[in-house]
Amino acid sequence: MTAPRFGLAALALALCFWTPPCAWAGPVPGLTAGPAAAADSTPELELVTVTEVEMRRVTPPVPRDAAWAHARATAWLNALRRAAAAFPRRREIRMGVSPAERLALAAQLYRAAAPPLADAPQAGKTGAGSPLHVTLSLTPRPQAGEELIRALRNPELLALRHALISETGDVLKIMDRHWPGGLEKDDVSNPGPSSAAEAKTAGAAEPATERGFWRAEDWERMGARLDGLWRAQAALDLSPEGWLTDADALATLERAAARAPRSATVRLLLAEAQLQRNLPQQSLESCTEALRLSPGLSRARYIRALAHWRLQQLALAEDDLNAALNVRSGPAPQGAELARRLRARGAVRMLRRDYPGMCADFADACGLGDCEGLAVARAQNYCRTGAPAAPARPAPATLPPSFLAAPAGESPATSKDAGTRGTDTSEESAP
Repeated sequence: MTAPRFGLAALALALCFWTPPCAWAGPVPGLTAGPAAAADSTPELELVTVTEVEMRRVTPPVPRDAAWAHARATAWLNALRRAAAAFPRRREIRMGVSPAERLALAAQLYRAAAPPLADAPQAGKTGAGSPLHVTLSLTPRPQAGEELIRALRNPELLALRHALISETGDVLKIMDRHWPGGLEKDDVSNPGPSSAAEAKTAGAAEPATERGFWRAEDWERMGARLDGLWRAQAALDLSPEGWLTDADALATLERAAARAPRSATVRLLLAEAQLQRNLPQQSLESCTEALRLSPGLSRARYIRALAHWRLQQLALAEDDLNAALNVRSGPAPQGAELARRLRARGAVRMLRRDYPGMCADFADACGLGDCEGLAVARAQNYCRTGAPAAPARPAPATLPPSFLAAPAGESPATSKDAGTRGTDTSEESAP
């Protein structure tokens, strides 16, 4: 057998430099077309701006900011329904989107905007019964046709959008039942559970349910939850590299998690932003909390596996990747996302010197269009047809600390202090 030209550590470095998605959920060659190709192949999707206005009279003990959050969330859901009802009769929408996913698709194809409370008409009035008007607009995203195709190819994206919409509907229904004097609303318009018990299961438990009334702090807490879910919706966005949020959204998601602490989806998005900001320990903790709130959230397993890998906890990383690939509830990864998880597990198995497992994962990823991992392995005389999975005397498989500490997208060679900081990220917690 021909000896490999480089050690296994060099193979790991080459794999992760050449194919960042194995560690950082990057693009999968052959499955993501460039902008020019997408523009040529995707028919234009004609969407129109949707505007919705809601009014609330501020009645004690409801504070103005809670009334504002309630009106804004209500206007947003109503605008999403109007946008979904006006979708063009495109085959991919009719055949690829279930009725429950139409609101989630609308949230992906439009950007929502509403002025802050301070800019609202009559915002300065503080007397009891003074009105608040919220004007919310849904504006179509640029290249909406491309956004449609990307969303349909990523069921996890729509599932997370749907989860945030459902949580928002749950909170609104609870607030409606306790609103002083009642609200004249169409109960079937709000998605979500129909009873308080079901609302608690969904993570929107009522504050102090043993009381027949709410104090101002109860309303503030529920209004804050709506605000946190609103912020998370704005931060949720599929990047070309496969992330569902970006590093720049870290501060927004930290605030969202503080205001909506019972949302597993918000915690997951926070974990993704933390991992991209080179905060693997914080990302791991956020994923663990997301899984405590929603044990079936498979993407949290995947993100936690990447955090374990960055911390060189390879056995734990492989355990989480196994769970992320063997999904028993919720949308299963497919296409580019499945290839990313297979390549990540292949890289972890390579570092653990599980060569047959490594070759199997790289081959499966290649079958989905991502062959770079397999190509790199074969260049080092691994995974060749008719040959043993591993060379006769494989080199120790370790990644240097400088690589593990480098922020996402930054080469270890260009990191100014990569060689000295190791895996300590305590000084990088600020955005």
